[in-house]
Amino acid sequence: MREIRNDVARWFEAGCDVALAQVTKTWGSSPRVPGSVMAVSAWGGIAGSVSGGCIEGSVIQMAIDCLESSQGGCLERFHASTVRAQEVGLSCGGNIEVLVSRLDRALFEAECVELDAERPYVRVSFAELANESVVGAYFLLVSPDAPAAQGRVGLRAFTALGCEGWRLIVPRDVEEQLGRDALAEAARSVCSCEPTQDAGLVRIGAGAAFFARMNPQPQLVCVGSVHIAIHLTRMAKMLGYRTVVVDPRGVFATEERFPFVDQLVHAWPQEAFQTLHLNASTALCALTHDPKIDVPALAAGLDSPAFYIGSLGRRTTQLSRYRQLVREGYSDEAIARVYGPIGLDLKGREPAEIALSVMAEITAVRHGATFPMSTMLASAQRAELECGNA
Repeated sequence: MREIRNDVARWFEAGCDVALAQVTKTWGSSPRVPGSVMAVSAWGGIAGSVSGGCIEGSVIQMAIDCLESSQGGCLERFHASTVRAQEVGLSCGGNIEVLVSRLDRALFEAECVELDAERPYVRVSFAELANESVVGAYFLLVSPDAPAAQGRVGLRAFTALGCEGWRLIVPRDVEEQLGRDALAEAARSVCSCEPTQDAGLVRIGAGAAFFARMNPQPQLVCVGSVHIAIHLTRMAKMLGYRTVVVDPRGVFATEERFPFVDQLVHAWPQEAFQTLHLNASTALCALTHDPKIDVPALAAGLDSPAFYIGSLGRRTTQLSRYRQLVREGYSDEAIARVYGPIGLDLKGREPAEIALSVMAEITAVRHGATFPMSTMLASAQRAELECGNA
């Protein structure tokens, strides 16, 4: 939704209706994962994608038909082995299921409120129902204190037993058509899924609902405005990260060198991290080679739920940082969270190549991929052994 929200908002502001296409299921080599979305305006505008281009034309026509019809949404399955899939260009061997429905403006604006507040929420859409007129109808699960429905005409908010920690935000017409019991059943089915599951289908009676979980925007914090950081933040922006550079040395952390970075912080880490929030969607990289800057930054990362903490420097540097962190009171178990030397071993040596290796490692850690990675603890232990044998 972050990728398409600006286009959708512009279309709504111009008085244009909008349809939303969501990938609900894939098999084989399908290019987009469940939860991928594409918005289509009644005037033919397009934002986002549901495939690598294979079926977009067909889905766009489905969306326009949906907007022109008074009926509900529709669920279409594209299987590579079928004539239909070959007609639309799905020849890569993949299979894709796409749900298309009219986008509710009030509910879209409620989503934008949650996105701006960096609060997690879940979009729940009815994919299969005996009553086809409500296929594609959807609602939101938001945190109990979120003001998403406040002052928005046509939306209702309520809680449901078995969905502790969430509140349902539902269009009034959807509530009237389905009833609160059916909505609560769908919400409970979604709440029973693992919180790490970003998207999926759940059974509800004889039908099914699709959910897509929206987490806070990933954030990359580079401590040190070195050459590597220029390339690293640029790559991160392309991958949808909010980017921050922290460096007390204002001569290096300039807008001229980092024109695309979201936030430049001219402060020592001890000061910067009093206000900078490091959450579970944060990757932190200590890049200066200066222990006065790097060590406090690493300590701030260890005190946070950041999913990635990286330390630049060879094994002897990792040993030095390790010893300093131990003196600060951090255990080996805690320090094992730090990756160092930072980055996958791609054998590159140029700043852009090193940045690529770092971004590759961050991506691998974020998505649970298994590659050989170095940790500060293992590097320090190896460096100590080599020093002892020298």
